[in-house]
Amino acid sequence: MSLLKSLMRRRQFLVAAGVTSTGALTCNKLAAFGAPSGANAPENIMGAAMAAEKAAAAAAKASFSRCPHLLSPLRIRNVVLKNRIMHTVSPTYFMQGPENFPAEMYRNHYSNVAKNAAIVSMSTHFGTYPKTYVKGQHGPSANFCDDIWQDIPPVENYVQRLMEDIHCEGALILKAGATGGQGMIGMPGGGIVPGEGGARGEAPGGGGDRGAAPGGMPGAEGGDRGAAPGGMPDGAAGGRGGPGGRGPQTQKSMKEIVAEAKGAEDFGYDVYSINTDSLEIVQAVRNATNLILMTQLRSGGGMMMGDGRNTSGVTNSNQPTAAELEQAVEGARKLEGLVDYVQIRIDEHPNAWVQDKGKPKSLAYAEAIKKAGIKILTCPTAGFHYPLENDEFIASGKTDMVGMTTPFFADWELVGKVREGRADDVIPCIACNNCHGISMTKGPWYSTCTVNPKWGLPPYKLAGIIAPKTKKKVAVIGGGPGGMKAALVAAERGHKVTIYEKSDSLGGLLKIADNTQWRWNFKDLKDYFIYQLKKNGVEVKVKTTATPAMIKAAGFDTVLVATGAEPIISKMPGADASNVFDIVSSYSKKDALGKNVVVIGAGKFGTEAGLGMAKDGHKVTVLTSAKELVETENIGPHNMQNQQFIYQSHPDFKYELGVTVKSITGGKVTYTDSKGAEKSVQADSIVIWSGLKPRMDEAEKFFGSAEEVLLLGDCTGKNGSLQKAIRSAFFVASQV
Repeated sequence: MSLLKSLMRRRQFLVAAGVTSTGALTCNKLAAFGAPSGANAPENIMGAAMAAEKAAAAAAKASFSRCPHLLSPLRIRNVVLKNRIMHTVSPTYFMQGPENFPAEMYRNHYSNVAKNAAIVSMSTHFGTYPKTYVKGQHGPSANFCDDIWQDIPPVENYVQRLMEDIHCEGALILKAGATGGQGMIGMPGGGIVPGEGGARGEAPGGGGDRGAAPGGMPGAEGGDRGAAPGGMPDGAAGGRGGPGGRGPQTQKSMKEIVAEAKGAEDFGYDVYSINTDSLEIVQAVRNATNLILMTQLRSGGGMMMGDGRNTSGVTNSNQPTAAELEQAVEGARKLEGLVDYVQIRIDEHPNAWVQDKGKPKSLAYAEAIKKAGIKILTCPTAGFHYPLENDEFIASGKTDMVGMTTPFFADWELVGKVREGRADDVIPCIACNNCHGISMTKGPWYSTCTVNPKWGLPPYKLAGIIAPKTKKKVAVIGGGPGGMKAALVAAERGHKVTIYEKSDSLGGLLKIADNTQWRWNFKDLKDYFIYQLKKNGVEVKVKTTATPAMIKAAGFDTVLVATGAEPIISKMPGADASNVFDIVSSYSKKDALGKNVVVIGAGKFGTEAGLGMAKDGHKVTVLTSAKELVETENIGPHNMQNQQFIYQSHPDFKYELGVTVKSITGGKVTYTDSKGAEKSVQADSIVIWSGLKPRMDEAEKFFGSAEEVLLLGDCTGKNGSLQKAIRSAFFVASQV
């Protein structure tokens, strides 16, 4: 025990005992110990002391969970930020329809973001009037076919409403500017890029080079985009500048940049992203406006490929090297005195595959800059999902601010919960990167969040979720993610809920995350659900196989059936050998896997299992009959790009497409390749992934076990993903 804790406990004991002077101990004047009766009896004194200590511990925990450093104000020149959080650019593609003005859903989204962040990166990709479309093109590129709205009075009215929605929440609005002077500064091979993602071949960002709009309005926010990286189809995330390429980088004059900055300020922006190595230009903007000035620091060359791929993914370390940090320090040193703060964004859309738990890669760069004594505020972004961690990053001096975006999709009450001391109630963002759509080729064309089905819903849909009139006794069959979400929603609606799980613990297929360091984000979600079920008074019965008769006898009003799905067991010759594992047991029994592993079957589930094995030190060969490891429609705008580069580059991960596996004999897998030639590969262990089979038959048995029986999740036969299972659970349980 530390000296401080020891003294605190001693003090708590004395206060509980009614002694206000610690000198009483040394003078042997604790009268309470001389008359051990009544309230002063030793057991009562000890009980009071323990209660005081418990209360103090609870108070300390509550104080910590309020994140005093993260939520502390920050003064930047003549402006005070309400907290240390910057919202990074996130145009919500599918919240816009054919309108060339911010739709109601879009405005509502930014209003919720502004409740959390001190600086909001507002995107105005609504399209010019009239809108033009590319025939046959769908998805984000169609919804954001043009870069920015034109200066049309009715549209300006809606944009001003949007900006007022943000301002009235006490947040500032960031406007992405353009490049000027001699060019961009930064690290070799990368540097400062314009605005919030323009000209990188990715989804629409906020930092173009298109000049001022009519009437002196600020210029466009995201021009010159190419197709998305990592094998995405042409036109999937833009259509300007050629597939995967960059459009022209126009260097603006001082006069143009100053005029643009003044136009932004006059229109209501508070923060301006300026990207130039010219002190004269920055000083001119400073003299002409009262805007806070920001620039971006992005790495390139060996740290970040031009298309956004993380080259460090081929190793088992997701942290930068000393040389990479030095490049960042030198890049930041050039910015000292030029701008107010620098946004550091290294990984475009990080997830558990390229980010160590608790160590967002951009943080290492911010810490290096702070240690170098460079006088510039740092704001690392991408991967800063946990408020308690972010608070510690700031408290320890590693950074001044942090950038957060998708955590506000997962929980738009994030800051409010933290402020109330309820950080443990914040829904964790799992960095699935499915926010902007699950698929880029087949839809569905709406924005959604895997862990928060409410995000992306129009206001009328939210208003249509009616509170129950009576309290019901509800049974939930199955403790997977769908069952846990349904039980939690039903409990939050005031019902008395019991959840039945036949295995020894809750979690369902999420339990694979207990056995791999590469899926810590899913483990966090599983643990969150379990904690919330307990906190909300849900009775949990594990090691209990529910039967219709049992449920009927217990007198439940409603039964929510979430029996989920199970892996299909392969029947190919040799699949029953002792060295053959199904996909789930390959996680739970990973210590039994040999050095050389053959994975039969791919898709997202099979590919990720193979990636985890390779990163754990196994030599992995994946054999699949498909034409690609993960189907394009399951990649989405961001959610597999990091994994793609790993499996394309990792020295211990190989794959062969278009094959037909014939048999398994001992450690040999025999197959025919895409050209019909017969081949074989030796393996110490073989893992088979044949897909999931919904437990529909098991679910149907509960029909008639209560007046109301509702199926949800995978057992309905029409889900098949975590996002769909949780979404189904939310809407079904919201009917009860």
